[in-house]
Amino acid sequence: MLSGLDKTQSKNFSLITIANFFLFCNFSSFFLLPLFIKKLGGNEANIGFIMGSFGVTSLGSIPLVAFLIDKYGRRWFMLIGAIVMFSSSLSYLFVRELSLIFYILRMLQGIGFAFFFTSAGTAVADFIPEMKRGQGLGIFGAFTIASYALGPTIGEGVIEKLGFSFFFIYTSSFSLIAILLVYPTKDAPFKRSVDPYGLDFFRLAFSRRYSVPLLSNLILAGGFGSVLNFISVYVRPKGLDVFYFFLIYAVTITSVRIIGGRVSDVFGRKRVASPSLFVFSLSIAAMIFINSVYKLVLISFLFSLSYGMLYPTLSALMMDKANPDERGKAMGAFNACFGIGTNFLAFVFGVIARDLGFTSMYLISAAFVFLGFLLFTLFEPQRDS
Repeated sequence: MLSGLDKTQSKNFSLITIANFFLFCNFSSFFLLPLFIKKLGGNEANIGFIMGSFGVTSLGSIPLVAFLIDKYGRRWFMLIGAIVMFSSSLSYLFVRELSLIFYILRMLQGIGFAFFFTSAGTAVADFIPEMKRGQGLGIFGAFTIASYALGPTIGEGVIEKLGFSFFFIYTSSFSLIAILLVYPTKDAPFKRSVDPYGLDFFRLAFSRRYSVPLLSNLILAGGFGSVLNFISVYVRPKGLDVFYFFLIYAVTITSVRIIGGRVSDVFGRKRVASPSLFVFSLSIAAMIFINSVYKLVLISFLFSLSYGMLYPTLSALMMDKANPDERGKAMGAFNACFGIGTNFLAFVFGVIARDLGFTSMYLISAAFVFLGFLLFTLFEPQRDS
């Protein structure tokens, strides 16, 4: 899957990458959860709060899992995350109204996701040599995003033909597959952290060395969440199927990350990330023009092309800056910022969409991402490629 690795490294890298694909099939399918919330009588603000509650525990879990994986290894915490994700996703079978249990299950999903994704991202980074880090994380990310072609795309058909009960069985089964794939893997040798209490995570997260990529990632994630958390309820009233958006999204990002994953290794992280942030802000503003399948496909492509370059480039930049004994914390801080942007800002964007409409929400989100472009362009130094 990635050249330059020995047989054992290649096997473990491949198993973890494919397991992450299936875990993300479970995760990405839940971008259709707003349809269930609407069915139960919820509005846009309910959608924002429920979807955003995922981020409360996802974010809260990251300092703990980052500390644990740097001290004890990655594999067991991938397994714990997948088990929690499986059980909480399946439990939606018993939800009949917008009650407290809805939030509890969404928060449990946040814990499972944080444990798995932080552990898996760190585990694959352990196997990748620095000169191929952008390419390796690009391949890992490509399989992550390929899940969007399977999870929500087929999930929409499952909901329409078989109902939400079959949908929850369908989506939770992906985490079960992830468990089976992770179980035979082994951790790569890594330098264990000597931090006794996990406080180094917070020192890293608030250090000046990481401030620009972390803030840029948070802003990127806010724009990302404003699109994906609301896309299903935004295009349905226009008579459009969300299937088109997710299919183009998955195909484009998978292609970009497989073919172009090495671009930032060759040209440098900043030369790739800065223009991509600018294009990403334009794609969000263009959401307001969607009124046909043609425009939905075109704007999804623009959105996906820019995002497809951004996430692996910024994550590789974080790993470039990290010392060997703090990779878990660096990956955890990176994922924490993405979780804040994607989930907590969903509360804000949900209220804006309810009170001012989707046009205002997407224009405000686009302006927010443009500020991220300025921040990164002006304050992140250019490193040698």
